[in-house]
Amino acid sequence: MFEDVISMLEPGERLIWSGRPLLKPFVLKRLSGLIIPIVFIVFSTSFTPFFTTGWTMPLVSFFILWFGILGFMLFLSSIYPLLLWRNLYYVLTDKRMIVRKGVLGIDYDILDLKYIQQINVNVGVWDKFYGTGTVIIQAIGVSPVSLQSVPNPLNVQKIIKAAAEARKSTEALRS
Repeated sequence: MFEDVISMLEPGERLIWSGRPLLKPFVLKRLSGLIIPIVFIVFSTSFTPFFTTGWTMPLVSFFILWFGILGFMLFLSSIYPLLLWRNLYYVLTDKRMIVRKGVLGIDYDILDLKYIQQINVNVGVWDKFYGTGTVIIQAIGVSPVSLQSVPNPLNVQKIIKAAAEARKSTEALRS
């Protein structure tokens, strides 16, 4: 699971929430962009049997080669979300938000809660169908952190907001 993230926690740091994206909406959001290229490939290659005379054969071979490469790239882009999903975990502690992600290697996005400025929720078509959404955390001086396809996104937003406010008030008391 996410034992490596748990081992990163500092002494006294407590886990508030952890989660990961739901598989179906996470994958379906990315695959819906493949519909137009697939229709284009099927439509274009359906005409190749009609152009197999001598002088058009090199031209047809050229297009088949490039459509084959495009088809292979579409295949790779269709398995990418599955590879990304298996390493994607979200962990919220009383001090920071940690996003564990990666396809081949593992990367960690760590955001201290005291720097959070705004927390937005986006609910798309697939999200609405599955009851998920994307929580976007914006902070000072860093790129936004996205928690994609999380169940109950409004509840997750409230949890993160409460943790950020508690962290900011703790920091204010210390200074």
